[in-house]
Amino acid sequence: MQKNYPVGKFQLDDFQMELLRNDENTIVIAGAGSGKTLTIIGKINFLIKECQINPKNILIISFTNASVNDIKLKIEYDVDVFTFHKLAMSILEHVNYSYSIAPTNMLKYLIEEKIKSCDKNEQKLILKFLNLNINFKRFLKTKEYESFCNLIETFINLWKTNNLSLEDLPFSKYTEIEKKILVFIFNIYKKYNIEKNSVMSLDFDDLIYKATEVTKIANLTYQYIIIDEFQDSSFIRLNLIREIFKYTRAKIIVVGDDWQSIYRFSGCDLNLFINFPTYFPNVKTIKLKNTYRNSQQLISVASIFVTKNPYQIKKELLSNKTNPMPLIFVPYKNKVYNFKKLLNELFKKSEDIMVLSRNNKDIYNYIDKEFQLEFPLVHYNNHTFKYLTIHKSKGLEGEYVIVLNCDNTSLGLPNKIENSPLINKLFQDNEIKYAEERRLFYVAITRCKEETYLVYDKSNPSIFIKEIKKITKKKLGKIKYFK
Repeated sequence: MQKNYPVGKFQLDDFQMELLRNDENTIVIAGAGSGKTLTIIGKINFLIKECQINPKNILIISFTNASVNDIKLKIEYDVDVFTFHKLAMSILEHVNYSYSIAPTNMLKYLIEEKIKSCDKNEQKLILKFLNLNINFKRFLKTKEYESFCNLIETFINLWKTNNLSLEDLPFSKYTEIEKKILVFIFNIYKKYNIEKNSVMSLDFDDLIYKATEVTKIANLTYQYIIIDEFQDSSFIRLNLIREIFKYTRAKIIVVGDDWQSIYRFSGCDLNLFINFPTYFPNVKTIKLKNTYRNSQQLISVASIFVTKNPYQIKKELLSNKTNPMPLIFVPYKNKVYNFKKLLNELFKKSEDIMVLSRNNKDIYNYIDKEFQLEFPLVHYNNHTFKYLTIHKSKGLEGEYVIVLNCDNTSLGLPNKIENSPLINKLFQDNEIKYAEERRLFYVAITRCKEETYLVYDKSNPSIFIKEIKKITKKKLGKIKYFK
């Protein structure tokens, strides 16, 4: 086999080549900007060209429709590329299973219906649980009501996504009133299942459950299964893959970065990535150590910051790019004035500017009538740039990145709004406070090819700003401010 393997106009590096040479079940630990999609494409090409694997015997799984479409555009073969839900639908189609998709608002409707029809005892229970001393009819018009509905929906979704049973509940950790609320929630869950079953409909989690059940009769012929962004997997998705593996003995290759695991709120479990070698036999670990996006200085600072989380895989990232001051701190007194000033300076250097924030509406606090919004595009002073939440920016990059709202507020970065005890007690996390917010901040600052600008209230910087300032000064010798 040749030393270097071309993928389009690129040559794979030694770490990427290791995946091509390897033919075991594999976990590929890919740092930010390490070319993991390129490596996946290289593996597909190698299997088909060099190993004569039939393209229809290769399955690629990614987590969003956008990433699936991106991979499809980059490969030249007729390979199955699915999200987990599309994979489940494909398996159900193989076995001619008849079903309809449940309306996405069905669970929300049943939750609201149940709460609004509560008897007196249930009303008292809810108000006591929420520590509210108001009339129940008035409660139904409050934000607390909306939050309570969202809590129930989130609990049920997390319950399903993690394939939990009643026996899995740590009842001893719940207070008496919490236990009563759990009973209330499970009665809604039962009603939800009855309603779906009555019309033979499945929600997205049901699709995966049902596909897992029928995999043994689906006659799948996959020889290789490659899963991108595996750090954002959930237990029911893992179960589906294990079932496919059981009947096909396909080689399983998962690719991801535990430092960029940011979807805990939707049921993703970082433990599945970190403990992947316990789920499949003879697993080899490969680390993609070269980053082609960030400077070595940025990677050095960002790595120290994110690994303050003890529950992260240690890895060394290397870059040939250098920038003595890749992080620039932007304290402000006037949000709009400073934001305009920063944009005007950056547009002298480049049109490739990406603005990120923790919350979708944060941008409104930094703009005035001189701006025009056409999400995700923002127009200002005859220039156009992108505005995204940090969650939506994962996998993307820009020459210059601006991170807004790094303030010490409940909705800043880190976001300080804590989950309900109902959810916190459901999962046994080994993580420190704000662990996922720390990974989210890491994702934000590593989107840049040149520099990242951190915007914060001069009189109220977030704990992350204070910490990364210390790391920057210790590692790079000084701190750079935008003036």
